[in-house]
Parts: sequence; C-alpha cells; structure tokens
Amino acid sequence: MARFPSQEWIDKLVEIATQDDELKGIGKTWTYGGVITVLEPDENFSERWCAYFLLDKGEVKEAKIISDEKEKKSESAFSIYAKYSVWKGIVKGEIDPIQAFMRGQIKVDGNVGLLMQYAVFIRKFIDTIRKVPTEFPDEK
Repeated sequence: MARFPSQEWIDKLVEIATQDDELKGIGKTWTYGGVITVLEPDENFSERWCAYFLLDKGEVKEAKIISDEKEKKSESAFSIYAKYSVWKGIVKGEIDPIQAFMRGQIKVDGNVGLLMQYAVFIRKFIDTIRKVPTEFPDEK
C-alpha cells in the first residue's frame, strides 16, 4: 500500500497506467502537455500538496511532486484544485469528479474546454487512480 499523497503513490499510479492499453488508446491524441493536481489542506490534512503529470499520447511521461503549481504551469493544459477530503473521496471511488466539479468542490484553472473534450480520457485516468492500493494519513 502506498500512502496518499506521496511520491511512492504517484510511482504506483504510473506503474499501473503504463500497463493499461485502454488508457493509452483513449488518450492517443492527447498532446497538450501536463496536468497539475493541487491538494488543498482541510480539517483532515494540513499540508498543501502539488503533483505534475506529463501526459502524451495516452502515456504518463513524467509524474512527480512539485513545490508549487507555478513551477510547471507553462507546461500544463490545466491545474485541478480540490481539498484533501475531495481528492481522498475521488481516489476511494466515493466522489464522482464531474459532480464535484459541478458542485464547486473542484476548481480548474486552464483550458476547461480541453478538459471536457478529453473527459473520457480523464475519467479513465481516474479509474486508474482508483486501482492504486492506497492508505490515507487520516485513517490509522
């Protein structure tokens, strides 16, 4: 099990995504650069945490923790912001990210049209996220 959030967790995600031919097929036309995820602190997790995923033609080319979203902003199609509890719910499959976006629990900075255009690819990537054996710091 990998602790969420951590570089170990990101590495496990990349390992699973690399083996997913369906993900590669759905995302084969993605050439728009990276996606930044920003985990905002809440009552269950006190740290702000950012990760960068460089996606290209359905593959994860780079995935790492970054100190601040500005570090990779110019190389990214969009940044996705949500509180820890929302990200946790997404990882566990308890929160639908589209509904969370519609409710304002997720904020997107960048090309929202592109996000919608590639909704199937993004949803498949989220399905891949849910395959990572995960432990959470607030569940001990």
